Amino acid sequence: MNRRVLSIAASLAGIFCQAAQAQAQKASPGPTPPPAASAAPMIRNHSVWKDTKGNPIDCHEGAILRVDARYYWYGRSYHGNVKGIYGTGGAKFRCGLNCYSSSNLVDWTFEGNVLSYPDSGWITEGTWHRPRVLFNKKTSTYVLWFFCLGIPNGKPWVKDVVAVSNRPSGPFTILGDRKTGVDASGDLALFEDVDGQGYLANGDWGRNGFIQRLTADFRDTTGAPVKVLPAGGHHSYEGLSMARYKGKYLYAGSGVAGLDPSDTTYAVADAPMGPYTVKGLMSEQKTWSSQISSFCHIPETDTLFALCEQWLTGPDGQKVTAEASTQLWLPVSFDPVTGIARMQYTRQWAPRLPQSQQPAARETPGTK
Repeated sequence: MNRRVLSIAASLAGIFCQAAQAQAQKASPGPTPPPAASAAPMIRNHSVWKDTKGNPIDCHEGAILRVDARYYWYGRSYHGNVKGIYGTGGAKFRCGLNCYSSSNLVDWTFEGNVLSYPDSGWITEGTWHRPRVLFNKKTSTYVLWFFCLGIPNGKPWVKDVVAVSNRPSGPFTILGDRKTGVDASGDLALFEDVDGQGYLANGDWGRNGFIQRLTADFRDTTGAPVKVLPAGGHHSYEGLSMARYKGKYLYAGSGVAGLDPSDTTYAVADAPMGPYTVKGLMSEQKTWSSQISSFCHIPETDTLFALCEQWLTGPDGQKVTAEASTQLWLPVSFDPVTGIARMQYTRQWAPRLPQSQQPAARETPGTK
């Protein structure tokens, strides 16, 4: 074989080798880069939220319970109650309690009506509000608290009600009403600490905010209540919410304004039963035209956010029915050294990303 033939053979071999390397690179592109922030599931405020079947979500005054890797969102239905009438006048609509579940806090599956009105009894004479659920490890049951509000002849009454279920999605069975250490006036919250102790936050008719310990089975309260948010002057509280965040305990409440928006006041403590220091407002512009419902913590990103309700308000600020009231879920920043907490207004954010990687800059209402 002459030198020319050998040279041609070598050139062909090089060409085939380069082609093979290029093909291998296409087949094995190496490690997959992380998804772009814009591709992460987004909570989009000021929009109509729909469930995984395309139906508008009807879940108001709500709170979220995490069970393993899944979130369960409990709230009151307002189906048919166009004006959001509460008390005896709203009881005729028989709006029960709904539940939705999600793995990412964005895509929600309707689990059903977890508690419906019975045919008769005192509990049918009022409207149901603020459903809150904890899982009790000692009894392996899910414990639901809510309150029933009646206003016969203009004289309101409130009863705190307890129900239980073996599943987070219900159905729940009512055990009865509870006489706590507070002359309950309405909005309540549940909280379980890292040691398994449960707590109830609720208010009295003086519009003070209190906290009480729950019994070991979470089905009643025990011990004396502690006042956290004292009413007086121009200050009165409902919409009570509680969370543990960055080693501190946050207790918050809205003003008493019915279905009108109000700002959110908060207090901070080193222990769940206090003593608490009232720090002032954590919101602006009457919580951006909403009312706080509850807090939720995402441990993977150490993000705390507030669930807020824009009563009778649609995505563009227009008046809508109570059932179509939009949600406003806002991250909360907190400095445990100074005790300063602030809700962070934003039109959209990704619950799976830490705050430092959020794709959308903070905006003021009315901006796009």
